[in-house]
Parts: sequence; structure tokens; C-alpha cells
Amino acid sequence: MKSISNLKKMVMDGMLVQCQLDKFISDGILKSETKLINPRIDVEKFSFNPRINSDANKMSSVYIVFHCLENSARELIVDRLFERCGKDWWNQCVPDRVKKRVLDLKNKELKNKYHSQRSTNDIGYTTFGDLSDIVVNNWSDFSDLVPNQAWLTSRFDDLEMSRNVIMHSGLLPDDEIDRIKTYVQDWVEQIGS
Repeated sequence: MKSISNLKKMVMDGMLVQCQLDKFISDGILKSETKLINPRIDVEKFSFNPRINSDANKMSSVYIVFHCLENSARELIVDRLFERCGKDWWNQCVPDRVKKRVLDLKNKELKNKYHSQRSTNDIGYTTFGDLSDIVVNNWSDFSDLVPNQAWLTSRFDDLEMSRNVIMHSGLLPDDEIDRIKTYVQDWVEQIGS
């Protein structure tokens, strides 16, 4: 009987220690052993504040999801509009305000020749919000994929707010990360990846 009691105490003590370690990691006091897959820059060598490093690790998977979602939406738009409208789809299908914003951004990049271009295609210069505008502007070409315009714009508007927090080095709370997961899952189930 005493050995079962000792075992229970040992398990409970272990759970308490694990809980405290998890808290230390989430507070940035201890480093998590989680590493980015195949990192190109060894962040550890810069000796950033452990809390900042921990926050970046937490947000790295959210960044990856946004990178994949945004670029898969771009691919969908290019594939669908090229298929339906031909190689001049950009000039025919993209709203003028989006084309102007893209042109302004490309011209700004041209002034900094030392810096690599963000894309070789105009679609690569669009913002996340531009993507839903392009789809809505060409609704007849996407209505078979997307349930309705409100479904698309409401999700993209919400996602864009969270995306901008991540892209400007912010930290999202768990409930927002859960919403992102839900919206991305909705997108993948509705559209595909």
C-alpha cells in the first residue's frame, strides 16, 4: 500500500515539475528545445532575450500557416484566372486600385537595386486583402469554389488582422491562434490546399 502511495506522490510531483517547466518556457525563462526545421540563420548565436526568442518560436508556426495560406490563395487565383481568361488575366481581371498598389510597390523596389525582388510576378506584390478583392471582382470565376462572398471576405478580413500582428513581430493570444486554425481548416476543406 505504501509503494502505491509513493508512486502516486512521485507521479504528482513529476506533473507539477513539468507544469512549472512549461511555465518557465512560456515565460521565456528557460529555452525550449524546439528548433525551427532547417533554420538558415542560427538565432541562438545572437543571444536575444530568451522571452523574445520564446515568443518568436511560439509564433513561427502561425507565420508558416499564413505563408502557406497566402501563397496558396495566390496560386488559386493565378491558376483559375489564367485558365478562364488567358495570359492577360492580370490586366483584364484585377481591380485598378490593386494594380496601382502593385505598381507603386514594384517602383519602390526598383530604387533599391541591391535588394532582391519580392516576386517575378505581379500577384506576388499583392497584399492579403487584395486577394479577396480579386476573387470578389471575378466572382463568376470562383463562385463554384467559395460558398459566398461574405464567407470569403469575413474570413480574410479577420485573418488579415492576425496576419498583420505576426508580420510586424507581434504575439497572438491562444484564442486568436485557435480562430486562425479554424479559418484555415475551413479554407482547406472548402477550397483545398
